[in-house]
Parts: sequence; C-alpha cells; structure tokens
Amino acid sequence: MSAIGTQKPPVDIIEDKEEFVIFVDLPGVEPEEIDIKGYDNYLEITGFRKPVCGRNFLLMERLSGKFKRKIVFKTAVDLSRASATLKNGVLTIKKFLNLQGKLCLPQQLL
Repeated sequence: MSAIGTQKPPVDIIEDKEEFVIFVDLPGVEPEEIDIKGYDNYLEITGFRKPVCGRNFLLMERLSGKFKRKIVFKTAVDLSRASATLKNGVLTIKKFLNLQGKLCLPQQLL
C-alpha cells in the first residue's frame, strides 16, 4: 500500500475470561497523534504517522500518513473501564468485560 491514503496498522487481539487485550503496531507515532474511540459495538483507532523528510532514501517501506483501524465486537462497547498505553511503538489497549458480558471502555483513551 502506498504512503498516500489511509493505512491499516497490524493488530493482535487476545481474549480471555476477564478481558480483551489489543496490540497495535504504531512505530514512530506519538501518543498525541492517536485517537481511540468506542462506539456501539466497535472500537476505532485513528491517527497520523509523520513522514521522515529531508533524507535521501534508497528504500522506504515504513508507512506514513493517516491510519485507521476498526475492531468490531459481538457485544456493545461500554466505555467505562479500559486502559491504553503506548510503549516501544506498540499501542496496548486492555478492555475488561463486566458481569453482563458487555465490553467496558472509557469514552476516549490516550
């Protein structure tokens, strides 16, 4: 995919009895460039990775520009208990399940 347009960063999702853990590879992205929102039954991660300019590249494979990732769940997203961290280029989102089986997330993370 070219650096023009919206990119789709790679994601790993783990599910266990108490929570979902989502890992998103976002190397070179600062926390203020990431927006995480929850909707009825999905989570949307959007942002921007600044391109490296002023260099003479022989090869450029790392993507830059806008990115967006939508993760759909079987149950409604309730944004009240979640955490998000960005460390070493990996965004980690932990979402806890409540007793009714609804996902619990804050309105906005980061």
